[in-house]
Amino acid sequence: MQSVFDVVVVGAGAAGLAAARDLIEAGLSVVVLEGSHRIGGRAFTEHLPDGSPFDLGCHWMHSASINPFVAIADQLGFRYDLREGYGLQWVNKHGAWLDHSAKARLSRASDEWTQAIRRSFDQGLDNSLYEATDQEGEWRDLLNYWVSLDTSVDVDQVAVGDLINYVDTNENWPVMDGYGDLVAHWARGIPVELNSMVTEIDWSRQPVRVRSTRGDLSSRFVVLTVSTGVLNEDVIRFVPQLPTSTLDAIAGLPLGNYNRIRLSIAATFFDPEIPERIVSMPVDDQPMSLNIRPYGRDCVIGLVGGRYADYLEKAGPKASRAVVLDHLRHVFGGDLLRHVKGDRQSAWRGDPLIRGAYSAAVPGQSFQRAVLSQTLHERLLFSGEATSPDQFSTCHGAALTGRRAAAEIISLSQH
Repeated sequence: MQSVFDVVVVGAGAAGLAAARDLIEAGLSVVVLEGSHRIGGRAFTEHLPDGSPFDLGCHWMHSASINPFVAIADQLGFRYDLREGYGLQWVNKHGAWLDHSAKARLSRASDEWTQAIRRSFDQGLDNSLYEATDQEGEWRDLLNYWVSLDTSVDVDQVAVGDLINYVDTNENWPVMDGYGDLVAHWARGIPVELNSMVTEIDWSRQPVRVRSTRGDLSSRFVVLTVSTGVLNEDVIRFVPQLPTSTLDAIAGLPLGNYNRIRLSIAATFFDPEIPERIVSMPVDDQPMSLNIRPYGRDCVIGLVGGRYADYLEKAGPKASRAVVLDHLRHVFGGDLLRHVKGDRQSAWRGDPLIRGAYSAAVPGQSFQRAVLSQTLHERLLFSGEATSPDQFSTCHGAALTGRRAAAEIISLSQH
């Protein structure tokens, strides 16, 4: 393998692939080093025995009108579902569907939460959502649960600044053919060295020297796109050590957890009037969002985030499967076990090359996204969803930061 490049990109997720594509188009020599056996990072589609695609990570093209992957999906012929928000959703609380009055109370509670978060931020506070919101109300458990899906952490672990700064156009379009496959097809032709773990980056001078399991490389620039989950564990040695400000930014933007638990169940089991998205709120357990027969496929997908996702992942697949079945029994009753043909679930915390789902700013630390995005000595650049100012936690947000890094390198190369 060639050992001298203009740019070495570390990580073949959306950020690294986007950076590499723009840099190659600008005429620079580029290699992408990826520690895994595959590309895509947290965008990963697995094809199940029945032939259906299952996204273990990214699935929704969030903020679709400003999401570059929508045009890419159109170009490559990938199907997606146009929706406002997340589409129709029914809530089953304590065994009964919400009536009009309960829906109105939930809507008011949600609006009051949003206003409380805004007030806290406008007062100059970047405290936790737990401190900023009503934790005694009727809908506390459901609103807390939704936060765990949006942020991958619990309400006491995330700064209000993250919710204020995130730009949401309320257009969330799921990729029916698999977001991970979309990213993989888009990345064809980009030079990626798989199974290439980076162990050391010496950025004390130019050229920067990169040590990997595939050998030593040198380049004028390095774009580092690995997750803050990996950076927080000192998997890569830096010479010299990263500045204190950068280390503080990494520590202030840890990864939470979010997992998708899929059970294969015949679609005919469910009443056709039931919408695709429901929420189960039993008396003795936390809520769970359930995707019922998505796109007509014979399955149910349960969603878990935050500490509960960590707990279930550690408990193992059988425990996760049992929890989803319990929620289905709560809503539909009956003996569901005999209808289950198999299951598959993500386990992002346990992936040693990622170590979580997506970043969430610790209370008081939402400003750290801007700090982490700063280039060091015009040679070491950070990108990835954690460095996005307003589209963090998303695949397209990561890709846009990769393009930002590429644009800066192209500009520096011209001087």
